[in-house]
Amino acid sequence: MAGSLALAGLGLVALAPAAQAGTVTATVHCTLPAGQGESEGPQDITVELTPATAAPGDQVTAKVTLGPGPAKSTVTLDDVLTTPTIDLAMRGGASGTVTVTGAEVPLDVVTGESPPIPPYEGKFTVPASADGKVEFTVSKMISYTKLFGSTFQTVCNVVAGGDQTVAELTVGGGTGDQPTLNVGSPSAYTGTEITLTGTKYAPNATPSAQLCQADGTGCNALFFSSTNLAIDGSGNLSGKAKLATNVPDGDYLVQVADGAKSATAPLHVSKFVPSGDPVWDALSPASGPVGTVVQVSGSNLPPNTAVRLNGVNASDGLESGSKNYTTTGDGKLLPSPYTISTANTTNIRATLIATPGSPRYLLPFSVAAGQDSQGVNVTFAPGPLSMSQAGNAIDFGSATLNGQAQTLNGSLNQVTVVDARGGNLGWSLTGTMTDLVAGNGTDKIPAGNISWTPSCAASPGSISTVTSGTPGALGSAPSTLCTQAADSKTTGGSFTADAAMKLTTPEFAAAGTYTGTLTLTLV
Repeated sequence: MAGSLALAGLGLVALAPAAQAGTVTATVHCTLPAGQGESEGPQDITVELTPATAAPGDQVTAKVTLGPGPAKSTVTLDDVLTTPTIDLAMRGGASGTVTVTGAEVPLDVVTGESPPIPPYEGKFTVPASADGKVEFTVSKMISYTKLFGSTFQTVCNVVAGGDQTVAELTVGGGTGDQPTLNVGSPSAYTGTEITLTGTKYAPNATPSAQLCQADGTGCNALFFSSTNLAIDGSGNLSGKAKLATNVPDGDYLVQVADGAKSATAPLHVSKFVPSGDPVWDALSPASGPVGTVVQVSGSNLPPNTAVRLNGVNASDGLESGSKNYTTTGDGKLLPSPYTISTANTTNIRATLIATPGSPRYLLPFSVAAGQDSQGVNVTFAPGPLSMSQAGNAIDFGSATLNGQAQTLNGSLNQVTVVDARGGNLGWSLTGTMTDLVAGNGTDKIPAGNISWTPSCAASPGSISTVTSGTPGALGSAPSTLCTQAADSKTTGGSFTADAAMKLTTPEFAAAGTYTGTLTLTLV
């Protein structure tokens, strides 16, 4: 399945100061997860900052390119989801550390070889106290790997060569109003949601959230397990962010950025500790015929802990199978459904699975006499895998030739993929690009002068997730926009695919309009 987009025109825009990049060779000591050992050796590290000048509170993009490292994989696996990060220490016009987090990417790892982490980009916020020339050095790199339902860390600390400057940034005065951020409550438990509001953000921008140390350094997006934030047309921020369960107790700053500027607000984070015995609510309802669905709930429970429910008889013998639920970060079991399946059921038994020696809590239920049941069936036929696009033309505008390469911005018309097949299959959405050809039919701009940064999301109601492709140049070889991996469970849903696009013009070219075709293929 394929679609095409026509690209036309070239446009001159005002360029930010040139990007600043540097490469260092440092000795890193890596600790592999799950007891796989340690390794030490040299690694080339390149960091490119864009723009090269900024104001306090601005967002700066760091592109990180890593050479092969000393850490070698002990297994061979395909499509291992990995999130790379790098800590950069500041000196000169600023102090402390900033963390750059790349996008999650699937990696194919081979036994005895270094994991092939591709170049990645992330943003960090210029500290409010920064002024003048700021030099950055590499202090640490961490890769977060998702495997077998768990997240593992490979930590590589710089043990030699850490004093080498890998990048520089010139910090000047502020540039206009800074955004504001408010947290609904000054404290929160791990594993719970916090409410965020703010003002003076870039209208309709896409916000991103991180949790930083109290001094503004060490920002980490992975300390939020999920976010649901939006900025409206007036620049007002609203939404929620859920704290991860592994955030250490302490004082932090919540940072929300719009891609150019950011704001912070203080937050104290701690793990909920129950006091006394659990509190169980009465079943709702507490009586009814076989087939009744009751709601089980409680509070003052261990946080983020699995609770197993079973229907039992008067002798505490099992009458029906298990249903497992998880408590919230503040120790509550939200109303959780359980179906009464036999007439001998007298209680629903609740057990805290991860708590050694957990008592068996019995919640009474009365089965009403005299009832019949009727089976209910429904059959679904598999549907299609399809896509649609909001438009069929990408316009980079116009430019005036001046003997210098120029960078022009555009956006992919949003593509919607619907997977209604009802199976456990995956899919891939890729793009290929032709050269841009002038009206004279002879002069061309190579397809590789066009690059994109994919951004894909699952719509509400989807039952599987989607992974964005890696930013990079386009060409005749397919470049991934979005993928959904096959799974042992049912996959499907509606997914949106967007991409920020850039065109780098030649220094010299024939005047006129250039056109080409971006072809999108869904398989």
